Amino acid sequence: MLAARVLADHFDRVTVIERDQLPDGSENRPGVPHARHLHFFFKRGLMVAEELFPGVTADLQAAGSHLLDQGRDFRILYRSGWSPRAEIGLEFCTFTRPLLEATIRRHLVANPKISLLQGFEVAGLAISGDGARVEGVKIQPRHQDPNVLPEVQTLAAELVVDTSGRGSKAPEWLEAAGFAKPEETVVDAFWGYATRIYEPVEDYKKDWKVLFLMNRPPYQPRAGIIQPIEGNRWIVTIAGVMHDYPPTDEEGFLKFARSLSSPELYRAIEHAKPLSRIWGYRRTENRLRHYDKADVPQGFAALGDAVCGFNPVYGVGMTLIGLEAQALRKCLRDGKGRLDSRRFQKQVAKLVAGPWALTTGEDLRWPATQGGEITAKVKFMHWYIEQVIRLIPRSQEVFRRFQEVNHMLKPPTALFHPAVLGPVLRQAFGPKRIFAPKPQEAPARAPQHSTSTMAVRH
Repeated sequence: MLAARVLADHFDRVTVIERDQLPDGSENRPGVPHARHLHFFFKRGLMVAEELFPGVTADLQAAGSHLLDQGRDFRILYRSGWSPRAEIGLEFCTFTRPLLEATIRRHLVANPKISLLQGFEVAGLAISGDGARVEGVKIQPRHQDPNVLPEVQTLAAELVVDTSGRGSKAPEWLEAAGFAKPEETVVDAFWGYATRIYEPVEDYKKDWKVLFLMNRPPYQPRAGIIQPIEGNRWIVTIAGVMHDYPPTDEEGFLKFARSLSSPELYRAIEHAKPLSRIWGYRRTENRLRHYDKADVPQGFAALGDAVCGFNPVYGVGMTLIGLEAQALRKCLRDGKGRLDSRRFQKQVAKLVAGPWALTTGEDLRWPATQGGEITAKVKFMHWYIEQVIRLIPRSQEVFRRFQEVNHMLKPPTALFHPAVLGPVLRQAFGPKRIFAPKPQEAPARAPQHSTSTMAVRH
């Protein structure tokens, strides 16, 4: 929807093709299976949404979303201790995915240039006679009689933008049109998570609004988070890595919650009222499609999870697609309304590179991870980030700068600012070097085979 808003500034008509029949209000829908799990905006993502849809933040808050400060309102248990408790000026907006979609959709359809085509799916690309350019898409109704041949029609377009998510079929469309599929890189640590909505105990005493218990690679694979959402509710997600998938039955869910690195999450939900069933999710691999290196035809562009689907545990996707929408706007402005597809895909690749290095680098800490390569650079970053995390509990300055990178307000290189680098070097090599005892390895856990993610890189 962010991309559609950008396109409306440069084209007379923008058609958004939706495979679902969209609900009138904020309800879950089949085409977004991950919608029942944790969603939020980092500060940069919220800034972009507000820029494209003025007033959307106020609308979200009026509907019950929560605008929180990541220092004052969070209690985060890192592997080195609890995060500092002081306001750091980094807003974090929590909501359910259906509320976000419904709120932005109201802003979107108010634009007379934008229309929604519901209940259709794309079956392929329409290519120019010389085979060099995309000139539209082939579409068909999603629900039809299986005994009748699908009625395929062509929707002409000057520009086709694929934002269909990690399940994108664009590589197959391009191949069918005579272009090579983009190469892919996949890094999978086999995360899985389970989510449930609760009504909090009314008089439960706590000093946090968001509680996040991180796992501790490579020996403690479990994590959990409680986040407030609209309707005076909590959304609670527990997660495991290396096939240590949390159960989706009542007893197993609570037992898993009780096994986390602090009893605080279990205590909070032990007597809370469940308001939903428990939903599991395990499609958590990091998948990067290298459109920047592919022979992408003019008239076609891809962004969001269609290009790079991150492990949802790290929560970077929604903010990153906002930055990619801004890049789309700049490329269209520079081209006076025409998009150089190859240039745009290279811009997307640059935006993706930093978050990709950080998220896959974290997943490569786990011995069972498949894909990727533990290079000398990755080993150094593992060591350096570990030093930064060790500093967080006793340095509000380091914590703030670390979160500025997470919120995508600053690039990963900001972690080498003297305010961070100096303490890291003193901690690692100075005369008052602190040695933390190495936790003992947990017994090897037999892989569990069942359905599959969560960790938010806070």
